[in-house]
Amino acid sequence: MKSITEDAVRSALQNPAVQVFAFDEIDSTNNFVKKLLTSEKMTTPVFAVTGRQSAGRGRLGHTFFSPEGGLYMTLSIMPENEMLSMQMMTVAAAVAAVEAIEMTTGIRCGVKWVNDIYYRERKLAGILCEAPRRADGTLAGIVCGIGINVYQKEFPEELKNIAISLGDPETDRNVLAANFVKRLLYWSGHLESKELMDAYREYSFLIGRSVRFKRDGREIEGIVSGIRDDGNLMIAVDQGETVSLNSGEISLSDWERK
Repeated sequence: MKSITEDAVRSALQNPAVQVFAFDEIDSTNNFVKKLLTSEKMTTPVFAVTGRQSAGRGRLGHTFFSPEGGLYMTLSIMPENEMLSMQMMTVAAAVAAVEAIEMTTGIRCGVKWVNDIYYRERKLAGILCEAPRRADGTLAGIVCGIGINVYQKEFPEELKNIAISLGDPETDRNVLAANFVKRLLYWSGHLESKELMDAYREYSFLIGRSVRFKRDGREIEGIVSGIRDDGNLMIAVDQGETVSLNSGEISLSDWERK
């Protein structure tokens, strides 16, 4: 298992405009980049990467399992249009992750709306985008974090039937990290493009599948009919009604009932 180093990431990235910080272990790469952005005015993208986190975080306040053997990284982006939603940055990060994994390993993964990457019907990676602000209220940047299971062979009891890793000991995490940065830098400049949403729809494996979600305290089941250009998930429910979701959690009904 090759170590993650700043020199190796920089060599693979070949982009001196990106500031790279590599750690043997850190509490959270998102936390590190957020603190840096809010304490200093950064003019170039900041990238933090590690093979282990002691306090990884996911969406909705969930903890993120981050042991040695993974790849945990965060890139800062200053969007041209501050009004663009965080959802679109998450879309860009998801597409960038799928592309980077395929570029590095040849493995094709899929996106589970809105922020998870799946491989062989199990979760391989999770994304968390945040928008820290300085003391004066101005946007410090968008922080795009992702954790990818690369080498892990064992997972806790609550994750062993849900999570998966790439599993190839030859995978170079430095190259995978650099490829993710390259693709996210590209897509962050195309947030309003048809190209981005077309790619996101192509990588989604939800269309046509049965899912469950909660609304107004009750559980609803339906079939995913598509993904709109704004990233909203379209679900066909009873009596021809179509529901549009822009956030929240969904469960994959057909998988969970096997």
